[in-house]
Amino acid sequence: MTAMNDLRARIDASDMLGRILAFPEQAARAWEIGAAFVKQAQLPRGPFARVVVCGMGGSAIGGDLARSFLGERAEAPLMSCRDYALPGNLARGALVVASSYSGNTGETLSAYDAARAAGAAIVAVTSGGELAKRCARDGVPVCTIPGGMPPRSAIGFSLFPMLQILRACGAAAFTDAEFEESLAAVRDRCEAYAPGHKDNAAIELAHGLHGRTAFVYAAPSLLEGVARRWACQFNENGKVLAHFAFFPELNHNEIVGWEASPHLMSRAVIFSLEDRDDHPMTRRQAGVGLSIMGPLAARVERLESPGGGRLARMLSMMLLGDFASVYLAYLNGVDPTPVTKIDQLKKELA
Repeated sequence: MTAMNDLRARIDASDMLGRILAFPEQAARAWEIGAAFVKQAQLPRGPFARVVVCGMGGSAIGGDLARSFLGERAEAPLMSCRDYALPGNLARGALVVASSYSGNTGETLSAYDAARAAGAAIVAVTSGGELAKRCARDGVPVCTIPGGMPPRSAIGFSLFPMLQILRACGAAAFTDAEFEESLAAVRDRCEAYAPGHKDNAAIELAHGLHGRTAFVYAAPSLLEGVARRWACQFNENGKVLAHFAFFPELNHNEIVGWEASPHLMSRAVIFSLEDRDDHPMTRRQAGVGLSIMGPLAARVERLESPGGGRLARMLSMMLLGDFASVYLAYLNGVDPTPVTKIDQLKKELA
């Protein structure tokens, strides 16, 4: 554990680990921001044909996690739009949540304009930028969140105000007690995954993945958004390739792809994220599929979400991946914060 603290001091110049350790405080503040916003804002009210969250990267993950957590308690289907185009047949009759941490995400701005043209009800979550300017021009409610951090480390600000907005608009149902339980759970997880804690599952996970490729699998239920989050965190923090897919669908196609690339598969680690609410047949499909793919991989890790309610379980599993991704960056000898390839992409697009 001392080694991880030494690596943190030497490598983590922008203290990404500190941002993850501070997630409980961020969550509490984000909840308060969302609660204050919905009390004073003139929000649209349902029913809605659907809810569409428009965003990219770290700003979009909040929508994925909201959909996973709410499940059948969402009053309308909750969808994500990760593109410039938002088709009119999706926007019409919808509640559109435009989520852009910076407020300057080109894809989200384009989707916002499409939602306006289609007459959708819109609410924005942003720290400012062009999105805030367009909302002020158009009279669209804006939940303003703190800026100045990498979007992926602002996940609390992307998720909790959105949940408050969905509930206030009549698009979802959950209780404040569920949030309070989840806040206690994430405090426990942050303590358990801190670099000085013994028997640290996040550090063990990073060591097991070092020099290998992650295949993150889950059921399309509570941990669907978490699987995507794990892969994205390994990408951006750990600077490694990672892949995510879902049972039972992957048993109808991806499972065959393990046959002809033994040199690649032997360096692959499968993480199967599992939850008690997964459909029984999906759990069976996962067990059989893993028994077929497992002998071809370097290792299979089946990870069951801890106890508690849905929000607590989801966020606890999310944090395991968040911490592991930073520890993996340390083992790779790279600062987890910079995303130079994304910066290069944005520069060339500009």
